[in-house]
Amino acid sequence: MRILAGALAALLGPGGIARAEAFAAFTPAARGSGFTESFDRALEAERLPVITLDGAAAGAGEDDPASVPEGKHPHTFWIGVVSVVTVAGSAYNSFSDGKSQKWHFTNEGWFGQNTYAGGGDKASHFVSYYIVGKLLSEVNEELGMRKDSAALLGAGVSAFAGLVTEIGDGRGRYGFSYEDFVLDGLGAATSLAITHYGLDDLIGFRAGLVPAPAAVCCPFGGTGKDYTQEIYTGDLKIAGLGARAKFDPGPARFLLFSMSYSAKGYPYSDPLVRQRQIGLEVGLNFGEILKVIGVPKDQWWGKILYLGFDVLRFPYTQIGMYYDLNNGKWHGPGIGDSFPGGGR
Repeated sequence: MRILAGALAALLGPGGIARAEAFAAFTPAARGSGFTESFDRALEAERLPVITLDGAAAGAGEDDPASVPEGKHPHTFWIGVVSVVTVAGSAYNSFSDGKSQKWHFTNEGWFGQNTYAGGGDKASHFVSYYIVGKLLSEVNEELGMRKDSAALLGAGVSAFAGLVTEIGDGRGRYGFSYEDFVLDGLGAATSLAITHYGLDDLIGFRAGLVPAPAAVCCPFGGTGKDYTQEIYTGDLKIAGLGARAKFDPGPARFLLFSMSYSAKGYPYSDPLVRQRQIGLEVGLNFGEILKVIGVPKDQWWGKILYLGFDVLRFPYTQIGMYYDLNNGKWHGPGIGDSFPGGGR
């Protein structure tokens, strides 16, 4: 969550996507400047006319520049600004974290029981950079890029931001972790794949916080933050499944079936009580609820709501059972906050 907060804070700031739309609104007036206009022409060059079998150009279509409204031409200056600010946010987040020391690599392991965060940090890296890629994709599209191009650029910038984060970590207490960087790239690539194949209505990933007892602080050393209150999910959306399998899910269209991962008590609690929990949950699909109550997808505030509910997991909107890999025990039913060994 530290990673996501750093990358998104710089990108969004107050106003978030609304600011991106404000950028788009001001750009046409600035197109007369040689700098901006040259970038606009370069990006618009990708919009080639469709050629029919007889060699003639097709009529105005999706890829025909003449059919694209002026306000939807790529605003490349602002697309560049958003990309640079995202990477700068990741750089600031990592380079300002603690005192500098000799630059070094580190082998943190993956999701093992004896790793420093029990895999909580690894789940965070994957989901965080998936969310950054998805957010950048939507902002880029709002700024006039075609859907696939917007997703490709968003995923590329997200993965690069992950690399910058690891370079910054390399001079600090954590070190450059290739495991983290691999998961950053996988998260970004997943956002691209879901967009490219049109799977947004079927699959998603979310990050969330859960209430938890305060961990016993610091008797066992450890580095970094406590991951006890973080939880990450991969979601199957029943509405999308019904549409693709051609069945009516009825009220189940408002539900998600999710798998979750969370690490409890890492890195500070007694190793005997630490937990790595894999959960099976049923929760609310707020995207479907927003559709039914008529929230528009073409308004900036509607887009923020849809995106927020799609990537953030809100506590008390799901119920599930959670298996502790460390001790071989089930916990629940609950919301993913069970950690009986973590209190003072």
